[in-house]
Amino acid sequence: MTVGAIGLGAMPLSTKEDRPADPAATIHAALDAGVTLIDTADAYSWDESEFGHNESLVAAALRSYGGTSDVLVATKGGHTREGAEWGLNGTPEYLRRACEASLRRLEVDAIGLYQFHRPDPATPWEESMRALRSLFDDGLVRMVGISNATIAQIDAAREICGDALVSVQNQFSPAWRSSA
Repeated sequence: MTVGAIGLGAMPLSTKEDRPADPAATIHAALDAGVTLIDTADAYSWDESEFGHNESLVAAALRSYGGTSDVLVATKGGHTREGAEWGLNGTPEYLRRACEASLRRLEVDAIGLYQFHRPDPATPWEESMRALRSLFDDGLVRMVGISNATIAQIDAAREICGDALVSVQNQFSPAWRSSA
């Protein structure tokens, strides 16, 4: 699947105090401008009581827009929330539960791109990667990706996930100058 060079990162629609009153309008404007990639995650919410907020609003906006067959929704799993604090869980059991919940919130049979949000020091990287491969093999996701990974982790992910691995999304911006 080919997507445009610019995508919509939907995180601020759920995590900022000054959330837009009509987040669907923001998503619709992006789609009208030709955006074909929307990035979301189950943990993008104000706090744990809203876990899944961002995925649900993305699904509602896409549903109300119509004609989104060329839009790739990329979501991530592996982050947890305890109150407003961010945590990690990269166990295969957690990633499967998180993926299944994301499927329900996004209202799809298979997630276009499912990414492991961040390495969990308490879970061996290889176990998390085998979990991603299993989600792909079971048809729950069409493609897998990783996020916030080192070069060694990228190499291990390629070895385990094979052709299912299509993306690496590392944090890098004017405010965050290190990519891993």
